[in-house]
Amino acid sequence: MDKEREMYEKIIHLIERKGTKFTTDELASELKISKRTLYTLFPNKVAIINETIDFVFYEFRDSWEAEALEGKTSLSDLLKCQWDNFPDNYDVDKLIKFAVKIRNYYPEQWTKLEENIDETSELIYKVLIENEDIRVLTSTEKKVLQMLVQQTFRCLLGENYLEENGLNFKETVMSLLRMILFGIQY
Repeated sequence: MDKEREMYEKIIHLIERKGTKFTTDELASELKISKRTLYTLFPNKVAIINETIDFVFYEFRDSWEAEALEGKTSLSDLLKCQWDNFPDNYDVDKLIKFAVKIRNYYPEQWTKLEENIDETSELIYKVLIENEDIRVLTSTEKKVLQMLVQQTFRCLLGENYLEENGLNFKETVMSLLRMILFGIQY
């Protein structure tokens, strides 16, 4: 495991235990570094939360961006590739679990989280409509598909939906994609 991933996973675990009220002393201790070293990595707690949000969404978007550039992957291969390359859903689930606290205590970071969700859903929408296996959609179908993907992602971000329904982010997103791509018929 690379050092950066290990560091962010420790930050996520600390947020899991302490919520957004963790202290920089606690984080430095968790990372087994001095507080001074911590401040060379992150100038403040807000930067820690910002960078953690970026870390969680980077790999997810990166794998979809590669597919968006290709656009020639079959639907089955697209789903398999995304399943295999999906970042550890534990990270995403833990971040989403504390999204409400982030919204309450860090409104700018909540906005950043929403922007990441919107960018991710927009990227998935783009990959779907540009795939050569997808028929040409009408403008209405495109708008409905875009709304479906974006609103589903926003629902997953809000008010503990995943936890209350015993779901995790990865399986939920992949189920959505299978239903979009293959329908619900036998």
